[in-house]
Amino acid sequence: MIKQSKDYIKEKKKQHFIKAIVWALVIIAIVTIGYFYNKTSASYFTVAAAVLSLPVALHLTRYFAYGKYQDPQHKHSQMLDQMKGSFDVYHGAIIPDSTLTLYIEHIVVTSRNIYFIGKSQEMLAQAKPVLNLRMRNKGMEEAKLHYIYAENGKAIKNATVRIERDACFTSEALEQNTKIIDGMLM
Repeated sequence: MIKQSKDYIKEKKKQHFIKAIVWALVIIAIVTIGYFYNKTSASYFTVAAAVLSLPVALHLTRYFAYGKYQDPQHKHSQMLDQMKGSFDVYHGAIIPDSTLTLYIEHIVVTSRNIYFIGKSQEMLAQAKPVLNLRMRNKGMEEAKLHYIYAENGKAIKNATVRIERDACFTSEALEQNTKIIDGMLM
């Protein structure tokens, strides 16, 4: 099942930008109404508008947080989406940590293993110790975590063959593993 679509990051950026604009318009409307009602900008309307600037700041911050990332290539996402078996897939996964923010193009969760697929060897190298530690703290063995460097379609295709073999096994562990990944994502 697809947990994060191929356009996840693009949609999140759009969503937060629209929400920031809507809140800004609400603030402008409140200040305008307050000015025409009281004939001064020093009123409770201005105080309310100032408090409502917090959601604008929140959504703009989130917009810029997603802004530096791009969705993975659609053809690679489609290859993973079309696999057979029991699995959950995340496209464009952003995992914040206290030391760095990890961006992994795809995460595929099966009942037995979790596959982190990226096209940057550097990011996968940075991700491995961080994710191994976090997953070990959640009770998952490091042997069940797989980091796959896939810079092109051929590497993704090879990864899908490996993952499909693993995805033929179904158990309740799939839901537990998916909850672990859900809890780590931004």
